[in-house]
Amino acid sequence: MKYILRHYKASALKASFVTLLFLVVYLFYNSELIREHVEDIAFDTINKYFIKTEHTDTKTPQVMIFAIDDLYMKEQHLYDEYNQSNYGYLFPRDKIADFIERVDELCSNIERKNLPKALFIDYDMSFTSLPYGKKLSKEDKKLLDLLKRERPYKILLPKTRRYNFVEQSDDPDIQNAIKRGDIIFVSVAFLKSRDGSTRRYNGYRYLREDDKIKKYISVDIGLWQLINYGAIDINSSDERFKKDDIIANRIWFKSYSERIVDDGCSMQKSYWEKLSKYSANCSLFDIVEEDFAGSVLMLGGTHRYNGDSFSVLNVHESETLSGIDMHANALMTMLYLGKGMQRLSLGKSLAIVFFSFFIISLSISVIFSILRFHNEEFEFMTQLLLNTIALISISAYLIHKYNLWFNWFIPLILFELVEIYDYVENFIPLITKFISRSKV
Repeated sequence: MKYILRHYKASALKASFVTLLFLVVYLFYNSELIREHVEDIAFDTINKYFIKTEHTDTKTPQVMIFAIDDLYMKEQHLYDEYNQSNYGYLFPRDKIADFIERVDELCSNIERKNLPKALFIDYDMSFTSLPYGKKLSKEDKKLLDLLKRERPYKILLPKTRRYNFVEQSDDPDIQNAIKRGDIIFVSVAFLKSRDGSTRRYNGYRYLREDDKIKKYISVDIGLWQLINYGAIDINSSDERFKKDDIIANRIWFKSYSERIVDDGCSMQKSYWEKLSKYSANCSLFDIVEEDFAGSVLMLGGTHRYNGDSFSVLNVHESETLSGIDMHANALMTMLYLGKGMQRLSLGKSLAIVFFSFFIISLSISVIFSILRFHNEEFEFMTQLLLNTIALISISAYLIHKYNLWFNWFIPLILFELVEIYDYVENFIPLITKFISRSKV
């Protein structure tokens, strides 16, 4: 009984110490040090092994990616005989115009209740196709002529630089379309971590124009607002838009199922139930008409020479996603979580940390004592392993069941620090004794 009580006190003291340290870290979780070295790897692990391939239904209208992929590039003769792109640096604007025409044709042939809500074109419109970027080519003119038409859905275009040949167009019909809100310019920026990986979206981007600072909302937040409210509110004060919150604006990344190719068209379903990816070559009329009702369409590059790519989920080896896939995952995350990802409350977090370490530490100590097995290093490794399994399991369960984030990695690091302190504390008397003998 005495040795059980002794182990009880030791385990309670150690668990209390770890819990106290966790409290301090919890209060300063938004610091860059914690985000860079603890927060990112913790969520990357949960995302990679517990979110990535879990079917999740946002219960919203469909989001459809139309990818400028290798299949499209070959079908449209945009690869030469060596499978290199043959159009130069900028993707041909007439091809973008052709896709918009196809969407317009679809809209004129389906029921009004099945019309899409928006089309996001993930291609930079900063400069024209001709040298020096200001004079219009015939492909640029074709795109402008098409953009100024009235249509039943919004077109969202990236705003990446001060100058944008569409936004700064002197065509009055283009300017009227912008004023009506038929053409909307949005930010496509993400927040990149120091390790080169991208995990969070950025709420706004500010650009100076004519001695004024102009605000551009994130395309993902803008589309989320369109789906939920039917309009974009650039002045929203939603807390998720603050880039200093390292949790609320995190993106959940999900994989796609096996790619199906049929008659020049490829299709993939995401583990986001309402997200699908088609080759931009696919006929829109082959897609179920009702799927377009209130939907968001996205057009962007995914082919092998597409330079718009991001490193994500940096666990062991980072993975790569195209920009259009990044935006789709960011939008689906917002649609699913609603108000962004939230942390587990402080009280519940402290309870998990304390009881996890206390129960496991006490159990292992008692079992090893009964077995008369004394090996501090092995005991520490056993406790660390069991705590890792317990805390990761709890974190994955909370994400799956309640969409709440509990950082499993922080208490493990603190536990190791406590154990190292114990080793140092036990080692100090030996050093002191050795020094005393040396003096004698």
